[in-house]
Amino acid sequence: CRVDDVYRMAQGDWLEKNWAVLTRHLRIGKVYLETHRSRVTNSRETMLKVKRFFESRGIKTAGGITLVADEGREFKQFSYTDPADRAHVQEVVSFTAGLFDELILDDFFFTSCKCDRCIRAKGTKSWTDFRLGLLDEAGRSLVMEPARAANPRVKVIIKYPNWYDHFQNLGFNLETQPKYFDKVYTGTE
Repeated sequence: CRVDDVYRMAQGDWLEKNWAVLTRHLRIGKVYLETHRSRVTNSRETMLKVKRFFESRGIKTAGGITLVADEGREFKQFSYTDPADRAHVQEVVSFTAGLFDELILDDFFFTSCKCDRCIRAKGTKSWTDFRLGLLDEAGRSLVMEPARAANPRVKVIIKYPNWYDHFQNLGFNLETQPKYFDKVYTGTE
């Protein structure tokens, strides 16, 4: 459930009114409730209200995070060399892990950024080598470490897209990331 849908679900009695429609032809066993997308983060109260609704009906819940900075600008990515962006990502991960024992990073955990800071950090490396290392480091220090600090029981799933045959060019590190993320998910786009 996207961040805006989760927000709508928490308004008034929207979920109560629409529950019959949602379950008429669909058996729901688990929902991923997105806390963040495009620099919009739902409040703790919003997340807990929706989480409680589903759990009261026997439906498992997990957190979802879409690390895109701005969908409206051709999916502008976070700059993982920018201290402010790094702090924001870490804050969102800590927040989400504090609410759920499982969270999934949607397949936007990559970068195509070529800001001045990234260009300087890249140095003489190829863009691919730079991004592989950058996203490996970000996965460890901005995702896994803060997630575990907020909730030692949390399981973190990294979701990879299935429409690219060049994962590595954007920092999807299929060699290192599956070793420290708890689960890998792909194939449903």
